[in-house]
Amino acid sequence: MAPPLRFGGRGQGADGASVVWSVAEGSRGRRWREVRNAGQAVASSLLLETDPAGHFAHLELSTPSGLLTLHPEGDGTLHGHAIVSDGVEHVAGLTWDADGLALLEGSTVCRVAAAASLAATLAEGQSRGQLAVVIPPTLWLEVKPIRIERIAASVWRFGDEEPLTLDRLGLPVLRGGEIWPLERDDEGAPRHR
Repeated sequence: MAPPLRFGGRGQGADGASVVWSVAEGSRGRRWREVRNAGQAVASSLLLETDPAGHFAHLELSTPSGLLTLHPEGDGTLHGHAIVSDGVEHVAGLTWDADGLALLEGSTVCRVAAAASLAATLAEGQSRGQLAVVIPPTLWLEVKPIRIERIAASVWRFGDEEPLTLDRLGLPVLRGGEIWPLERDDEGAPRHR
């Protein structure tokens, strides 16, 4: 059995934003974190949780427009709320599929988590429409199908975006990127991959 994923990294996302991310895997699934910076400003700060099967379980997001919380319910619906400058917008009862994806525009970790959840069912060279909650920085989300293509074993495309390449562990390969284990070695120094 492979050890749990516990890594952090940085690099440049496909949209040119600077990305800092981490993943910590445990018995309840994976917890992804990401901060995207555009210039000197934070474009988004994200917490994305997936269950042990890789399905979307919980999301907390901050953008310049406000705060968003989302989670699927057991009855096949999506719930949460957005807190924006003019109040609270509730998300309640949107039809949701257990295999649905959470895709924040420009987010590397949303795409990495999506690839992990689809890896067992989407073969190399195949594509399909997949239900996703698409989240723009304005937080006006939309649930709709997205075309997902597995170009090669470790290369994925979401809609018409630039392809995303993953390493052998399923972690993002970013321009100018680095990846570090979250664990320290026996002498207390961070281990390097």
